[in-house]
Amino acid sequence: MIEEGSIDDRDTFLHAVRDILSSYSGSQTMTPTYVSACALVEQISELEDELHCYQHELENVLPRERGRFIDEQCRMVQTLEQILSVPVTHMLPKFTPWPLAQALEELEMISYEVYASVNEVTMAREEKTKMLQQPSRNAQQERRVFADFFCHPGRLENQVRELTSRVRGIPE
Repeated sequence: MIEEGSIDDRDTFLHAVRDILSSYSGSQTMTPTYVSACALVEQISELEDELHCYQHELENVLPRERGRFIDEQCRMVQTLEQILSVPVTHMLPKFTPWPLAQALEELEMISYEVYASVNEVTMAREEKTKMLQQPSRNAQQERRVFADFFCHPGRLENQVRELTSRVRGIPE
């Protein structure tokens, strides 16, 4: 129901509206055509109806489609997990949801910290055990003095004299 005819070159508004509508419709007419006001109103009202239809689809249909698509993707991931979990000689990675992946990463960090603490305690315990197993210098000297007291009393007397002379030789 578009009325066509020659265009009044002085009517710039009509030219602009016609150009917009023709670019929307995709028509590549070489000759300029005249479109009546009624035809313009009809085209504009059709465009408004189409806009309302797209808005309805955007608000109602697309969210449902998005939800359906996400559900379908989740089912595919679960299927892939089942396929990947077939027993093999080494463990294959499984896809896990994001919160679970974060929790697993946190547990790994805690596990590493516990491992480091256990190593530190173990090393300290081993060091203490080595210290207890090695007789101290004083304990060795006490044994020697005890043995010298009964077996070599002369050697012990000489050591006492040497120590006494050293002490007297130290300036005050």
